[in-house]
Parts: sequence; C-alpha cells; structure tokens
Amino acid sequence: MRNPGLKRDSPPERARPGRLPKTLVGFLLIPLFWCLFAFFAFVPFDRKAPAQRILAVTGSAFLAILLLLHRRRLLSFESAIDSGLFFGLMFALYAIPLRGDLPQAALAMNRKISDANNDRYEYARDLFHVIAGRFISPTREYLLEPQKIFLIKSASYYWKHRGYVPSHLQAQLYRRLLLASGRFSESEVVYETGRCYNSPHGYVVIRHPERLVYADLWAAQNVDDYQFGQLVEMPSCETLSLEGPEGEPYVG
Repeated sequence: MRNPGLKRDSPPERARPGRLPKTLVGFLLIPLFWCLFAFFAFVPFDRKAPAQRILAVTGSAFLAILLLLHRRRLLSFESAIDSGLFFGLMFALYAIPLRGDLPQAALAMNRKISDANNDRYEYARDLFHVIAGRFISPTREYLLEPQKIFLIKSASYYWKHRGYVPSHLQAQLYRRLLLASGRFSESEVVYETGRCYNSPHGYVVIRHPERLVYADLWAAQNVDDYQFGQLVEMPSCETLSLEGPEGEPYVG
C-alpha cells in the first residue's frame, strides 16, 4: 500500500532558455525578416509583383515564426531591445556617407559634360542621364546585395563595377560630381532621403531660381515616363507625383 503521507513526485519543470539564446534570437530577427522578404520576392513571386503583396505575405510568415518562438519561450522584452540595437547598427551603417574617392575617369567625364554645356542646369541634366544609364539593375536587387547598402561606401568601387548601386549612394555620387565641377555650391545641391514602402530612398534637390529641380536617379531607372526634375510619389514610389513642381519635368 502507498503511504498516504508521501507526496507524489511532480514532473521536472522544463528548463527555461538562458539569456544568451534570447539575445541571439533578438539579434537575428531582422536578418530573418530580410531573408524571408528575399525568399518571397524571388521564389513564389517575381520582380514584377507589387511590393505591398510581398510585404503582406512576408509579414504573415514572420508573425507566425514570432508566435512559435514565443511559445518556446525564446522571446522576451530583452529580445525586442536586442532587435532595436541591431536595427540601430543597420541605420548607422546606412548613414555612413559615400567616400569622395572619385576616380580620374569619372572626373574627366564630368569635365567633358560640364564643358559642353554653358547652362549649369543643362549640365546637371546631362550628367544625371549619364549616371542613371550607368547603374541600371533589376528590381529589388538590394535584397541580394545588402553589403552594398551597409558596407561598401567607395565611389571608385561603384564607378568601376557598375551594376546595382543603392539609390542613396547613387544620389551622393551624383552630388559629389556636381560639386566637383565647381558650378554649384553645397547649399545649391542638397541630398535628401525619402521612403519607398519599407526602404529609404535617396535623391538630390537642385535649387533653381524659379523652382526646385529634383534629380531622382532611382525613379529614372524604375518608373516609366520619368523625366529629370521630377520626384516620385512617396511612400510607394510607383508613380510620379501629380501635385506641384514635383510632377513637372525640368525644361531648360
């Protein structure tokens, strides 16, 4: 007979994950979202699929993974802090400006275009078209080459390799060439950052006596009917702005 005074042994409690696994999960959440986005952008969908649809599917899958991690006790408030720290690191790397190591070939080309135009705004337009034609790449190529967004900041590197260049670095390269010509001051050609859905979007604003002239290299490469002087509508960046001078091309 079982002694009624004896207590039944309770099953051992499952060991809770320590701080280190939760820290790793926190740091890996943003890279996980990036990889999911890239997977859905190129496997179930193609490059022509709307970004909103891809983001919706990616967000659903990401949320399901978060719920699974929560059930396994691998998520905590500290995980959110770690993710925030990782996002801060990404932002800091993104914000590092392009180095001014312009190669001689780029400077020679810049002088040639400048010498061919008496009007400095027509020079800026011609240079814009040259830069836009030099760095053409497929849609959403940034998902496959994140190192160019966060790590490679050399103007010389991009000039030699062509291909995909992040929009903010294209805009900075264009601005550096405008300044190198000596025909514009820093206050006359200003780098700006907008947002296209989930990603930043860089462009240059040229201060003309009559209006602001927008130089949106990304739009020139991705939006039909774009003309120098226009700016795409934020935050979708799929159409041209229909209001104000942002929707008007520059006519010299």
